[in-house]
Amino acid sequence: MIDPVSIFIASYLSVVSSNVHEKVLDIYGTELKTEFVQYENMNISFQHQMWNIKNKTICTSYNQGDPNYSKCTIKAKAFFTDMCKELTKRNHSNWKMKKLKKMYCNASINYQPFAASISNPKVTTEERDREKKCNVLILKTMGNKNKDLIAEKKLACK
Repeated sequence: MIDPVSIFIASYLSVVSSNVHEKVLDIYGTELKTEFVQYENMNISFQHQMWNIKNKTICTSYNQGDPNYSKCTIKAKAFFTDMCKELTKRNHSNWKMKKLKKMYCNASINYQPFAASISNPKVTTEERDREKKCNVLILKTMGNKNKDLIAEKKLACK
C-alpha cells in the first residue's frame, strides 16, 4: 500500500518541477509563441522566440497579394514602435517587462514593412506598344545577323 505522505510529496515535487520548467521556458523564451493583436482596426499576427520577433511571420494571416498585407506590415511597424515607446516610459524591475521592451524596441528598429501602393501607370499605351515592339525585336536579333532586322530594332528602340 502506498503511503499518503509519499503521494503528497510526489505530487508536490511534480507541481514544483513543472512550475520551475515553465518559468525557465518563459525566462529564456525558447518556445515559439504566436501573438494576435488588434491595433488601429488591423489584426496583426506575429511569432516570437527567444524574445525576438520573427520578421517572416509578421502579418502572415494575410496573403502577400492582398492590399491588407501591406497595410498590416505598416501597422505592425507602428505597433512595435508604440510598444517600445510605452515600455520605455516606465521603469520596470520585472524581468518580463524588460524582455518585452527589448523585443519590441528591436522590432521597431529592425523590421522593414512591405509598403506597396497601386497607382495609375505613367507610361502611355503608345509608349508601352513601342517598348513591347522593341523587346520583341531584341529577342529576334539575339544571335541573328540579319541587317534589316537589326536596323528595325535600332529604329524601334530609339
